Amino acid sequence: MERSLLRETWAELKRRRVVRAGIAYAVVGWVVLQAAEITFEPLGLPPWALTWTVLGVVLGFPVVLVMSWFFDVSTRGVTRERGVTGRAGAAFAVAMVLLAVAGTAWWLYGVYAPARLQQAAGSATESTVIGAAPINSVGVLPFTDLSPQRDQGFLADGIAEELLDRLARNEGLKVASRTSSFALRGSSADMRELGRQLGVRWLLEGSLRKASGRVRVTAQLIDAGSGFHVWSESYERPDKDLFALQDEIAVAIADELSSRIEGVVAEVPAEADTENGEALQAYLKGREAWRKRSAASLKEAETRFAKAVELDPQFARAWSGLADTYLLQTDYGRRPVEEAIRLAEPAAVKAVELRPKLGEAWASLGLLRLTAGQYKAAKSSLEQAMRLDPRYEMAPMWLATVYANMGQVEKRHEVLLKAVELNPLEPVINVNLAELMASNGDPQGAREVLQRVLAITPDEPTLLRSVAILEMVERNYLAALRAARKALASDPQGPANLHTMIDVELQIEDFDAASELARRLPDDTRDRYTTQQWIEFRRGGLEMLPQMAGLVDELARFSSSSGNTDMLTLGGMIEMRRGNMARAVEWLQQAAGTPEQLESNFELMNPASLLVIALTALSEGEQAQRWAQPLLDTADIVIRQEGNAVRRHMIEAMVAVHRDDPQAAARALQAAYDAGYRDRWQVLYDPRLAPLQAYPEMKALQQRMADEFAAAREQAARAGLD
Repeated sequence: MERSLLRETWAELKRRRVVRAGIAYAVVGWVVLQAAEITFEPLGLPPWALTWTVLGVVLGFPVVLVMSWFFDVSTRGVTRERGVTGRAGAAFAVAMVLLAVAGTAWWLYGVYAPARLQQAAGSATESTVIGAAPINSVGVLPFTDLSPQRDQGFLADGIAEELLDRLARNEGLKVASRTSSFALRGSSADMRELGRQLGVRWLLEGSLRKASGRVRVTAQLIDAGSGFHVWSESYERPDKDLFALQDEIAVAIADELSSRIEGVVAEVPAEADTENGEALQAYLKGREAWRKRSAASLKEAETRFAKAVELDPQFARAWSGLADTYLLQTDYGRRPVEEAIRLAEPAAVKAVELRPKLGEAWASLGLLRLTAGQYKAAKSSLEQAMRLDPRYEMAPMWLATVYANMGQVEKRHEVLLKAVELNPLEPVINVNLAELMASNGDPQGAREVLQRVLAITPDEPTLLRSVAILEMVERNYLAALRAARKALASDPQGPANLHTMIDVELQIEDFDAASELARRLPDDTRDRYTTQQWIEFRRGGLEMLPQMAGLVDELARFSSSSGNTDMLTLGGMIEMRRGNMARAVEWLQQAAGTPEQLESNFELMNPASLLVIALTALSEGEQAQRWAQPLLDTADIVIRQEGNAVRRHMIEAMVAVHRDDPQAAARALQAAYDAGYRDRWQVLYDPRLAPLQAYPEMKALQQRMADEFAAAREQAARAGLD
C-alpha cells in the first residue's frame, strides 16, 4: 500500500510537471545569482542588494513548487488543474511541498542566525558600555567659537566651564571634569564614542557667537547612548549680562535632565563670586592660560588674574588663581621658590578669607604650604579642600605630592587614583600616577598611562617630558631624546622643556649639547647661570668646586632654607669635598632643619646623612649621634615600604656607610646599578661614597657607566639626535 502511495505520488508530481518546474526554476535562479554577483558591485549597488536577491530566489523555490501543483502551463495558457486522480498522492505531494518550505526556512535560519546573534551580542555589549555610565552622568564639551574674528575662544570655553561648574553643584548629577571633556576638543569620534571615553550618558555641546555687543549661545543636549539630540535651544543677551545668560542656560539644562532622570532638581544653585563681567572675562582668560602650564602661559595667567582682582578685589577665585600661578611658576616658569612663596601667600590667604567654604581656595593654601615644605599643614589644608569640594581634582593631586614627601606611598597611590577618577584625561595627574608606577617597579604600566592620554593629546609637553624622563630612567636613551625633542618643539623657549632636554643630554654626558641648550634659557634669571655652572661641574668635576661653592654662596643670599633645600645640600656636599667641614655644617643644618622633622619629611634624609658625616669629621660626636639615630630609624621605615628599587638600594648604601660597612655599601650600590641607577657624577663626587673609591668594584662600576653613555652618544649621532 505504501509502495502504491509513493508511486502514485511520484506519478502525480510528474503529471503536474512539479519536478520539471523545480528543475527549471533552480537553473534560472542560479543564472540570476551569477549575473547579480558579477554586475551589482560595478553598478554601485549596496551590499544588501545582493543579499535580498539571494533571499528572493531561495524563497521563490517553494512558491514555484506549490503553484506548479495547482496550475498547469500549456499552449492554452495557465489553467487550474482539476484532475482528481490520486487524491492520497495529492495530499502527500502537498506535504512534500510544505516540507520543502520548512527545510528552506531551516537553511535560512542556519545561514543568517549567527549574524543576527553576533549583531545582538554587539548591541548587548554596546548597551553594557552605555549602561555602565550612570544615567545621571553628564559631560560638557568645549563650546565652538563662531564669532566673526574667531577671537572669543576663551569666552566660549569659559561659558562651557561655568555651565559645567553650575551643573556639578546639582547633587543629582555626576559631571565629567573640565580637563577630560575639553581634551576631546576637535575629536572626529561620534557622540557615542565621546560618551564612552568620558563615561557619561549625556553630552552637552554648543557654540558661541559674539558680535555688536551681544552674545548668542546655542546649547544642545545629546543622548550618548543613541547619539541623538534630545534638546536644543539658543540664547542671546548683551555681552555685559553673562551671569544671567549662564543662569538661564544652566537652569534650562537641569530642567530638561530632571524630566528624564529621577533625583535631578531643576534649580541650579548659583555661586558666582563676582558680578563684574570684565573681571569674569579676565579670570576666564587667566584659567585658560594657567592650564597650559608653560612659562609664557603662566606669565599671561598672572597678568589676567591680577587684572581680575584689580577690577573686583572681592573675587575669591581670582585670588586663588593668582596664588596658584605664582607657585606653579617655580616648576614651569623657573621663578625662585622663596619669591613665589612671598607673592602667593597673601593671595591664598585672601581667597580663604573671602570665601571660607571655597574648596579651590583651601587647595591654593595647601599648595602654598606644600611649596614651603610645611607638609603637615599642607595635608590639613588639602584635606579641607577635598571636604568642601570633592570634585576639585587638584586637591587630591597635590595631596599625593605631600604624601610622597612624607614617605606614605600607599596613601599617595590612593589619592592619586581619586584624582584620576575625577579627571581621567588631565595630563599632570596622569604624569604623577605614571611616576608613582615607575618608581614602584612598573615602567610598562607607567607607559600605558601616559600613552592613553597622549592618544587624545599627542603634543602635550607635560606628558612628553614625563615620557622622556621615564625612558631615561629605563636607559632607553634614544626614546628619551625623541620625546624630549618633541616636547621642546611645542615650546622651544619653555624652561621646563629645555631643562628636560638638558637632563637627558647630561645623563649621557653630552656636555656640549647641554651647554648649547642652557644658552637658550632666559638670561634675566639666575636659572641660566646656575644651570651652566651645574653643567660645567658635571663636565669638570673637582676642578669646578671653588666656582660651585661661590655659586651656592651667591644663591644663598637670596634663598630661604625651606625653599632651597637641594641647593643647600649641594653646597654642603661641595664644601665637604673641599675640606671645609664647618662651612658644610652651616649649609646642611639649614637644609635638614631638626631631627624631629625627619618623621614627617623623608626628603630630609639626604642632607641629614651628609650632616652626620660632617659633624663626625669635626669631632662633634654628640651632635652627630643626635642626628644619626633618627636618620637610621627613618631609613629603616623607607626601606620597608619603598617600591623603587634604585631608591631603596641607595638608602641601603647610605645606611651601610653610617654603620661603617663599606663592603655592604658597595654591594648596595651595585644592586642599585643593576636596578637602573646611572648617576655617575654622584658615584664620583659624593663624599659619602668616598670610602668606597678604593674598591675595584667601584672603578669597574664607573667605567661601565662611562662606556654605556659613550655608546648612547654614538647611537644618538647615527639617529640624527645629537
